[in-house]
Amino acid sequence: MIDNNRWMSILRCSRAMTLLEIMLALLVLAMVFSMVAVSLSGSLRVIEATREQGEIYFRAQVALQRISEDLASALLVDGFDFIGENTEIDGRPAAALFFTSTAHVVFDPRYDHPGIAHISYKMVPGEDDGDGMVLVREDRLLGTTAMPESGSEVPVIGYLLSDRLRSVRCTYFDEIGEEHETWSTVAEDQDDPSRRKLPVAVQCSLDFWVDRENETSLEFTTKILILAGLINAENA
Repeated sequence: MIDNNRWMSILRCSRAMTLLEIMLALLVLAMVFSMVAVSLSGSLRVIEATREQGEIYFRAQVALQRISEDLASALLVDGFDFIGENTEIDGRPAAALFFTSTAHVVFDPRYDHPGIAHISYKMVPGEDDGDGMVLVREDRLLGTTAMPESGSEVPVIGYLLSDRLRSVRCTYFDEIGEEHETWSTVAEDQDDPSRRKLPVAVQCSLDFWVDRENETSLEFTTKILILAGLINAENA
């Protein structure tokens, strides 16, 4: 009888130890799953942030390449001026550009052709809060439709070049390298055409939102040489 009681006691202890081991194993497994989940969540956040920044870099590349090609081909045409304005929207820089250029974009060769166009860039508020500011490009071939007057009061038409912008700034350089916040070829003395001259170079900075809640952004800057402005400066 004593032996039986002893064996029953040993069996109960064995069962208790087995249950404790199972509980410990479950605890360790839960800790492992928790660490894996935290690590995976962090990795997913890094991947998402990398993807979003990649999209921003692509936006900047497309926008700056288009602006560079347009400005590099800028020239002065009778009846149209080169106007660069540095205005503000909601307290943030919102540059606007109006000029003529040979970099007309032909979307459909059946109804369009290369030539000199009146090109403008303007900032407008995005339709959604996540859009930030939107950069709109207008490109109209000269001689096909009535051209609007240049200036900030002109209604905005055209197509979206880039969104999620925090600000756009432009700086203009003359033939001696002096910086100007604005530029205009509108001459006070209309009888003196020599006063109508293009800038030699334009520096454009696009600031894109990364996280609006934390006020973080990425800025991209390029400097474009205007060949017509450089030639005019050398001949002056």
